[in-house]
Amino acid sequence: MGTIFSDTLTRLRKDAGFDTAYRFYHDNGGAQAFKVSYRKYLLIEQGKNLPVVDRLTKILMGLRLPLGTPDATALVLAWLKTAAGQDVYTEVFEPLLAPKVAGLSPMHAALKRTLAEKKHHITLEQLAATASSFETYKCAFTLESDTGTWTAERLAVTLKIKKCEAERGLKELVGAGLVKKLKKGVYRSRVAGMLIEYPPTAAMPPGLRQKLRDCLKRLEQEAVVEYSSMGLIRADAGALKGFFPLLHSNVEAAGTYAITEKTPKSAGFFVIGRVLRLWDF
Repeated sequence: MGTIFSDTLTRLRKDAGFDTAYRFYHDNGGAQAFKVSYRKYLLIEQGKNLPVVDRLTKILMGLRLPLGTPDATALVLAWLKTAAGQDVYTEVFEPLLAPKVAGLSPMHAALKRTLAEKKHHITLEQLAATASSFETYKCAFTLESDTGTWTAERLAVTLKIKKCEAERGLKELVGAGLVKKLKKGVYRSRVAGMLIEYPPTAAMPPGLRQKLRDCLKRLEQEAVVEYSSMGLIRADAGALKGFFPLLHSNVEAAGTYAITEKTPKSAGFFVIGRVLRLWDF
């Protein structure tokens, strides 16, 4: 029989696109990330063990839930209710905390569930291969966005890179299990049409994190602005975190427009959602 915490964790894990505890554990880096064996993590989901606070933050990281957002708060409160017991929580903690329970609208919640079914969570090793060079990163995005077959020559022409760079990229992606070699010189993505989800940034080794930043920065520098929207506001930092899930959901919603076959106007688009902190006042 589960607990308030294990039931909440299981629900949020499925909402995040991880169908099983096994996938959540291993796709987020396994023992290296959670500092606990899979068997012991499974006991947490079964309600037979409650994680220590440090491990709770790692679970939140794996769920891609920033502290202060509604779902993160729900999990933290579920942990506290389970640790203290429902009666003690109600009498002692609930009057003090008075949590905000606002979350995504029903439309965004439904969209989140739909997109979760399309997600493919790549491992740190697969991301390391993808970001091994800027050219390989471009090759990875191109192949995962197309259900057809590709050659190094075609990639080189499409991406305006050298053939040897395309060949090196294909070799890296085949080795990582993201691309399949059909026959000599012909390749197809194993994850075409899926919404690729990266491991949480905080779980990445510093070197890999920097490589990914460099790839994204170069993509942004080379891109042509198709549309832009911005606003300057003064807000309470804690309260503003309630907006983050909505922003994340809206960016992910672009995935509903993703296609895997060429059209007269098809192209790659880099959809970015940011909240930049300016100065305190």
